[in-house]
Amino acid sequence: IAVENDATCAAVAEWSAGAAQGVDDVVVVTLGTGIGGGLVSGGRLVRGTNGFAGEIGHMVVDPSGPKCVCGQRGCWERYASGNGLAYLGALAAERGQARMVQALAGSNTSIRGEHIREAVLLGDEEAVAIVDEFARWVAIGLSNLTNLLDPSMLVIGGGLAGSGDLFLQPIQRWFGELLYSPELRPHPKLVLAKFAEQAGAIGAALLPEYAHISDI
Repeated sequence: IAVENDATCAAVAEWSAGAAQGVDDVVVVTLGTGIGGGLVSGGRLVRGTNGFAGEIGHMVVDPSGPKCVCGQRGCWERYASGNGLAYLGALAAERGQARMVQALAGSNTSIRGEHIREAVLLGDEEAVAIVDEFARWVAIGLSNLTNLLDPSMLVIGGGLAGSGDLFLQPIQRWFGELLYSPELRPHPKLVLAKFAEQAGAIGAALLPEYAHISDI
C-alpha cells in the first residue's frame, strides 16, 4: 500500500503519463479550493524529509494580506486558488467594479469563481479585470517557484484547469513579465494538466509503481 499527498499524486500522474511525461524537472501546481504542489527534480519525486515538500500554497506573498486557514497572513492560496478568485471578486464588488458578477451571485458574500467565469464569457470587462488580477497573483507564485527550482515545465492542474481557456493566456503573459532575467534563460514551459482534477486519483493508482523513485 502506498499513501501520499493528493498534489504529489497529481505530480506522479502528470509526470508518468500526462502533460509532463518524460520531463525530469517539473512543478505541478493544483489550483482548487486551495493550492497544492508536486515536485519532480532530476527525474525523482521530491517528498522532503517529512513528506511535506510541495506545500506551495502557503508561501507568503503578502504579509499584510488576509488570514489563511494555516494561521499565517497573505499565503499564495488566499489569492491564486478558487477561493482566492472569489476573494478577489468580492473585493472588486466592494469597490463597485464587479456589477455583473455581483448580479449573478446575488451578493458580495456569495461570489464564487463560477460567477466570474460566467461574466467573462458574457463579455463583461470588469470580470476580465478580475481574472487578470488573479492571473498576476498566480504568476507571482510561479515566478517564485521558478527562481527557487528552475524547472523546465510548470503544469497547472486542479479544478481551475478545467477553465484553462480563460486563465492560461493571462497567466502566461504575467509570468513572462515577472520572471527573473527572462532574456538570459529559456522560459519554463507553462501548460495545463492533461488529467485536470482527476490527476490526484490517477496518480494514487500509479503511486506503488513510482513511489520508490523519490528522494527518500
